[in-house]
Amino acid sequence: MQARKYAWQQILLHWVSALVIIWVLLSGFYVAHLNVTPTTFHLVAFVNVAMTTLFIPIFLLRWLLRRTLFKPGSLEGAARGERIAHLVHEGLYWTTAIVLLSGVLMMDRPIDVFGWFTLAPLLSEPFWHGLWFKVHICACLLLALGVSVHIGAVVLHELAGRRVLRRMLP
Repeated sequence: MQARKYAWQQILLHWVSALVIIWVLLSGFYVAHLNVTPTTFHLVAFVNVAMTTLFIPIFLLRWLLRRTLFKPGSLEGAARGERIAHLVHEGLYWTTAIVLLSGVLMMDRPIDVFGWFTLAPLLSEPFWHGLWFKVHICACLLLALGVSVHIGAVVLHELAGRRVLRRMLP
């Protein structure tokens, strides 16, 4: 028998992930596309790099729990809809993984994690930094689209009376 709700660990990691991903996407696009002061740009870049570096093990734990813990069954019992939802969620996980990996590989300077510790850049060639930066931008755009589709689907399900959000609340 499948559970009606996700495990508390999955719920906690989902909402932590949502907060980090939405913050980083919105603030990153904000400083990249609007006219902000250099101080604001550097502050947001510093916070986002440090936050996402700390997020990497959380994301890996979330992915592991997704593979090992039970998940609630479909609310509708519709196999086609369940396959689509699975593909969208799988796409969100893979896109997030690419965003995080490319974010680390594009770094041409040490990663300062809130002054607690630093990580040396993994690559030293400017060509590779530039390539991974382009991958990072494309992956961020794709992730923003995926997150928007995900939120939109939740809203549509809720409006149709299929209470999917309640399964992701404590």
